[in-house]
Amino acid sequence: MFYSYIFKKFVKVFLPNIFHPKGNGLKEINDIYYSLVGKLKFSKCIKYEKNAKYNHLSYIIKALSKFNFNTCKYLEIGVAEGNVFNIIPLPSMNKYGVDPNPNMAGNYLMTSDEFFQQNKTKFDVIFIDGLHSYEQCQRDCINSLKVINENGIIIVHDFIPSGYIEEYVPRKTYNWSWTGDVWKVAVELSKSKNMKFCISNCDRGTGIVKPMKNYEYIKIPDLKNLRFKDFYETFYKILPIVDSEKAMKFID
Repeated sequence: MFYSYIFKKFVKVFLPNIFHPKGNGLKEINDIYYSLVGKLKFSKCIKYEKNAKYNHLSYIIKALSKFNFNTCKYLEIGVAEGNVFNIIPLPSMNKYGVDPNPNMAGNYLMTSDEFFQQNKTKFDVIFIDGLHSYEQCQRDCINSLKVINENGIIIVHDFIPSGYIEEYVPRKTYNWSWTGDVWKVAVELSKSKNMKFCISNCDRGTGIVKPMKNYEYIKIPDLKNLRFKDFYETFYKILPIVDSEKAMKFID
């Protein structure tokens, strides 16, 4: 049974990545091997809420409902195919979708760093789901805090990686979902001052941030070189992770 499992993972993970156009021959094989070992070791470590009623879109819609339909301003970082952005129930003039990929569905074709440099708009709801690296997500979060209106809400996707391969940066495989190491931003938010914050234990961990007056974002440089093992053994146990119902009520 175990060997059958290994063979299936080999076929699913090794072969597509070895021949992937972004692959790099033997180095790719080596990287995927260690990722697979990590996946086997930690694959059952993180368990999300079963049959959760909500996901990140549910929380975004709930957050939007707290504001006036005609004046609410929404910003989405990392629009991709527009699965969220295109169905946000707001006038098009009030929706700002940022993505540097010209094949994606955003209306601001640029990086999030470029957008924030030229932006002069304040927002009521911001959804962060851009590049899944600690450094970039940290900048997106800090920049979002600067342009969120009073009583505004920031929602961040992918705060709970399920395993080693899903968390690893740079991305190791194109056959599993990828959260990257943005969990480190979750740790910093949990340590920040005057910041109401929780993480819904579903949909790979959806963070909900409600900054208060005189908030202070606390950077923790020591997090930079940590990996999934550190997340699982230390931080997963102390983060403000709640069930999906409590997360929904947290938005009120």
